[in-house]
Amino acid sequence: MGAERQQTQQGGDVPRHVQLAETLRAEILEGRLSPGERLPAERELAERFDASRTTVRLALSALKSQGLIGSGHGKGTFVQKRRPIRVLASYQDNRARRRETTSATFNAEIARQGQIGRQDIQEVGPVPANAETARWLGVPEGTELLARRRVMLVDEEPYQLGDSYYLYETVRDTPIAQAAPVEEGVLSVLERAHGKPVDYFVDELSFRMPTPEEAATLALAPGVCVVRAVRIAYDPNGTPMEAFDQLLAGDKHVLVYQVSSE
Repeated sequence: MGAERQQTQQGGDVPRHVQLAETLRAEILEGRLSPGERLPAERELAERFDASRTTVRLALSALKSQGLIGSGHGKGTFVQKRRPIRVLASYQDNRARRRETTSATFNAEIARQGQIGRQDIQEVGPVPANAETARWLGVPEGTELLARRRVMLVDEEPYQLGDSYYLYETVRDTPIAQAAPVEEGVLSVLERAHGKPVDYFVDELSFRMPTPEEAATLALAPGVCVVRAVRIAYDPNGTPMEAFDQLLAGDKHVLVYQVSSE
């Protein structure tokens, strides 16, 4: 087709590059173009679709903004390797799972799926509570907290950012305050230090576009959003014990919740 626009059945005009992008998008989602596969060169696509090189570039730009394709410097354009993990969010921190293994929740969940999970600890130390962390933990702003910041990786690819917050006076003399993996499991150590068990969790989910720094750390393609999942652990009296602030790569996760009908 030489024309750069064509009439839709509804009578509206659809730009040619949108048609081309939708065709390629369908081929990617249906598996006709595989993850990691190199796309034909612009010239070949222009010939295939009887379109100009400019139209092809616009179509490819649209697919990049959707996070479906990416470019390697001097190596052409490739279908993104999308390997989302399934996170059993309503199960991952419960007592039954913790009895099964003492390994970190994230690492254990990834191992279930045949991959290797690892936490790269970035920083551990005291911080003053800001408005947000103070609300999560039910304390005045400026209260001294202990923060653990890390990057979660799957097969050495960054998938999540995770920051955990605790009352500093509660955990200061525990392995939680050390810049090393907590072999016994953070929640087990926290329950002993707090003197009460974790009784329930409350999750807060929100969705947004990443900052440039977050996109770089998580190796996100243009147009990929992030999911912010804040999980607050409470004791039987309703006192917050931990606030876990996760930032998840939107194209690398499927969150699964089991909700009772009662």
